[in-house]
Amino acid sequence: MNRMASVSALLVVLTAGCAGERVEYRYRNPLSDRAKDEVDHTLPDGTRVVYRDRPAVSAGRFGDSAVPAPTGQDEASAVGASDGSGPALELRIEHADGSIELRAFTPAQVIAHLQHAIRNREYPPFYAQMLTKEARKEWDQRGGEQAFAAWMDERRGPVMEFLNRTSYGMFSSDVITRATGPRTIELQLTPHLHGEFAFEAVEFERQGGMMRLRALR
Repeated sequence: MNRMASVSALLVVLTAGCAGERVEYRYRNPLSDRAKDEVDHTLPDGTRVVYRDRPAVSAGRFGDSAVPAPTGQDEASAVGASDGSGPALELRIEHADGSIELRAFTPAQVIAHLQHAIRNREYPPFYAQMLTKEARKEWDQRGGEQAFAAWMDERRGPVMEFLNRTSYGMFSSDVITRATGPRTIELQLTPHLHGEFAFEAVEFERQGGMMRLRALR
């Protein structure tokens, strides 16, 4: 069994309702690149591993409080991206029918999907899957996917420069990471970089078990 790299991670091992079933609950930091690997799965010995996001306690920091025990099976099964029966770690899946499925569990992965969409002008999957419901509703009112694609194409250079700089500095002092709510995260360039880029911040929200884009500003 792989141990989490962070020494602050807490494990709660519970015996599930049915005899012989063992469930292990773990915390994950949604800002970490390791979050893509920290998804629900079943170990060879039959132990079911269930992840929960570590709750935010201050700007850009995540607490070490104990993992709460689940109140029901529905709650436990909704955590993570897979129960271990599917390709949980694949972030981009091209299906046989030609459709593309995108997955993102961290802000960095959402940014990577957006960079790919801009570089390849492949906006439909990102628009349908990587925007929050509120952001997509707003864009629908402005003309939908075509309006979103046109906006990104018109600002292709400035957007990519900002995304590249944010990705590069995400875990440095050049980018401020703030948990703005229980499911929302903002990455903001530090003030000394504001004049160098057309954008200053990017906002994300976890919806439906995945991280999604709220806004660029």
